[in-house]
Amino acid sequence: MAQNRVVIAGAGPVGCVSALSLAKAGIPVTILEAGEDLELDLRASTFHPPTLDMLDQLGVANELIDQGLVCPRWQYRDTKEGIIADWNLGLLNNYTRHPFRLQAEQFRLTQIIMKRLKVMSNVEVRFGCRVTETKQDGNGVTVGFDSDFGADSLRGTYLIAAEGGSSHTRKTQGIAFNGLTFPEMWLIVSTPFDFTQHFEELTPIAYVTEPDDWFVFVFVSGLWRVLVPTKPGDTPEAILEDDYIQARLQKICATGQNYEIAHKTAYSVHQRVAETYVHGRIFLAGDAAHINNPLGGMGMNGGIHDAINLCEKIIKVWSGQAGDGRAEFARYDAQRRPIAHEYVQRSTLQNKQMLEEQNPVTRKKRHDDLRRTASDPDAAREFLMNSSMIRALEKAAVLG
Repeated sequence: MAQNRVVIAGAGPVGCVSALSLAKAGIPVTILEAGEDLELDLRASTFHPPTLDMLDQLGVANELIDQGLVCPRWQYRDTKEGIIADWNLGLLNNYTRHPFRLQAEQFRLTQIIMKRLKVMSNVEVRFGCRVTETKQDGNGVTVGFDSDFGADSLRGTYLIAAEGGSSHTRKTQGIAFNGLTFPEMWLIVSTPFDFTQHFEELTPIAYVTEPDDWFVFVFVSGLWRVLVPTKPGDTPEAILEDDYIQARLQKICATGQNYEIAHKTAYSVHQRVAETYVHGRIFLAGDAAHINNPLGGMGMNGGIHDAINLCEKIIKVWSGQAGDGRAEFARYDAQRRPIAHEYVQRSTLQNKQMLEEQNPVTRKKRHDDLRRTASDPDAAREFLMNSSMIRALEKAAVLG
């Protein structure tokens, strides 16, 4: 095997999970990370039950749980009607070892894993190395990269492209990334203001509709994150102005005084899936393979599910249990790509449409349907099996 290692582009959650999975199986790994250190990315912060089960298998779940906030319940709410549906994840007791959502920033996971990787003799981590070129042949992959020391390259048996939605690997391999970009940007603001004093029985995760708007509450690391949509045409500069932010927060909860802002960011939102996750010896995983809006917390979780699925297959091929791997790797594409299309994309779009709905008749019907579902334990359990991504994993397992 060419240089007898797997090269991983990107040291985010997907790259780190991939590296730990392979290294624990005895496979040499080299990570190339463009940044000078692990990124302190604040966007993804929800870990679903089956993801925690997977991380438990890798031996990192308990440390992550210790650093996060366990959320056994979450809500749909309406500013006029209050709580529409309160979802109890305890209904999943028989289907997961972790019947709760965990709120913890994704960088906490990468830091936990990186500590383990740095003491493993079969792992090499190179920061400040941006992948610029990928070529493959029948024996392996040559990965070109730039660093402070100039241009360089290395050889590997396989390459896992986990370097995010703007993946250079995906682009250089000519893999289409079809889908759409929403016309409006989304704004996330973090504040220490205690919304529980103003919203009765507010859970740490709550999706809130208004007659003419919507927003999301997420509590993590002592701060409330508020996610709001903006208007098409609004510029990032205007969205991040203090007057704009204060007006939006006052609309959500009028306080008569300015909110303290700990963090703010505006970003474009996309729904896209790569036309293939497998290109010879090169594999796409996580945001390099699929991106979606964050409603439901499925992006990072889906990426970790990609990594676990793919690495199980690499391990089988590496150990000689699956021939040259072509059929095994085709199963990775067959199992994960349809789930991104038919489950994650559809679910996150439906979440967005539900929150955006302004027709009063349709809103009332949806709220009534949610109330009925939440009040019926069997129906609520099935709803949670889907929203927690357990059903998606079951469906993926029988594909390919």
